Amino acid sequence: MIFAPLVLSYVPLVTFDGTPATTHTFTVENDPVMGGLSSSAWNLTTDASGTAVGQFSGVCRIVPSLQAPGFVFALTGSQLTSKFPDASAEDGLVLKMANVAGNVTAGFKVAFCDSRANPYRCQFGTYKADLALKPASAGAQPQTIFLPWKKFSDKWSASTGEPTKADPPTASSLKSITQMQVWVEGVAGDFTTNIYEIGAGSAADAATAAVEA
Repeated sequence: MIFAPLVLSYVPLVTFDGTPATTHTFTVENDPVMGGLSSSAWNLTTDASGTAVGQFSGVCRIVPSLQAPGFVFALTGSQLTSKFPDASAEDGLVLKMANVAGNVTAGFKVAFCDSRANPYRCQFGTYKADLALKPASAGAQPQTIFLPWKKFSDKWSASTGEPTKADPPTASSLKSITQMQVWVEGVAGDFTTNIYEIGAGSAADAATAAVEA
């Protein structure tokens, strides 16, 4: 199976092929308050076919003081210095990812900040959406997922990450993306996820991303 570059009006936002405009340094953050015990890591590596990926792995644990699962997330650099292309002409985010190990099958989310968000509280000012990844299996192939902008909201529960009100991003927000994030939130378990690419595009881009060799 060969995974072709995404096409049509697709705009790459994050890649791991060394392209300067879409190469970003990721770090991780774990539930830091109220005795959170979750842990995670970010590594640049390759999949079984030799394709470069960003690998997000970790364990999301119960926060003892809350008796509820915490969160972990991987994020690009400071929104004060990071820049992303204008995504306002596209229909949503297109992601190529693979859930390659662990027992987490829910709780994955993707989020982004824009220039209006407080740069010191970007974690809580993101537009966030649920991300449905297939269960991990040996030799898992990446899946391409399309998330229309209407699935995103910047009104969400700090406890679960689930939206509390429909509030999709405006064109102004999509023109000024300053940070990308991938979360595991509100579930307990371990995971290892390969991220191949994140971009802005359409459902048609996602449908034509994978072709038989």
